[in-house]
Amino acid sequence: MKYIEKSEDLINWMKVMRMSQGFFFISAMPVLLGSLLIYQHHQIFNPLLTLLILIGCLLFHLGADMINEYYDHISGNDALVEIHTPFSGGTRVLEEGKLAPKRVLKMSYLFFTIALIGSIIIAYLSKKEVLIFATLGLISCWGYSAPPLKFAHRGLGEIIIFLNNGLFIMSAMYYAIVGELHKEIILPSFFLGFLGFAIILMNEIPDYTADKKVQKNNLVVRLGIEAGFTLHRIVTLLAFSSLLIAVFLKHLPPLCLLSCLFPLFLYFKGHYKTPNSQDLQNSATLTPLCKGAIETKFKSWCLLMAGFIINLYI
Repeated sequence: MKYIEKSEDLINWMKVMRMSQGFFFISAMPVLLGSLLIYQHHQIFNPLLTLLILIGCLLFHLGADMINEYYDHISGNDALVEIHTPFSGGTRVLEEGKLAPKRVLKMSYLFFTIALIGSIIIAYLSKKEVLIFATLGLISCWGYSAPPLKFAHRGLGEIIIFLNNGLFIMSAMYYAIVGELHKEIILPSFFLGFLGFAIILMNEIPDYTADKKVQKNNLVVRLGIEAGFTLHRIVTLLAFSSLLIAVFLKHLPPLCLLSCLFPLFLYFKGHYKTPNSQDLQNSATLTPLCKGAIETKFKSWCLLMAGFIINLYI
């Protein structure tokens, strides 16, 4: 569709950044959880470095979302999506001509550049090893959709999301604030990483046909819809298994088990009943499933943080 200049306003920019959906806030989760882990295990709190890392992570995430939107538009992927949910198939902003694609691409580069400069400042103030994870973050966020890497097309996109949703960010935090890595970050980062993995798997199901046509061979395209859905359930189970083991090993305080309340609530509501194959290609069924995957991460994280904070004051 032809770009309509008069449509370019703040609302459309916020849409293409997915601010209305809150996806970019996912990158704040490991920063805030990491700060509590550092405080509990090492009695260190550095507000300046925590804030700088938080801003950098959000900028990397915004850059990743926008460059993904651009390349899914250029490839025709988003235009081919037939099953629309509020959480998949792109934001439709570029398809409706409300923003110039090249401006979206340039804005993503700007976010990446600012985030990288911020990472250099953090490394200067702390440890140079921070730049290892900043570089990994930049390459993975940019290369998720962009050629020549195109991780999402090679069946590696879900692993990239798993790492960026937890381990990369927490590792950077530990180098910056503690000065070295410690084993207590592994399982909490897996908890967040697996939940991010589960979200992308669920969101790939409505996009299956479109992704297949443009050879975006993600895991759902490679495995098929039903196997992809089963993997989504397995990965969700792995997330909460990581949490349980982390509590057992005392990497997280016991009250973090409050996080399990939300999936239990969904279970008793019947959310985890396996739909038939026809329903897995039906917008009315897929919308609450996609919403449930996202809410599971957001609300479980909120309960985990609440349990963690309560534990600090009792």
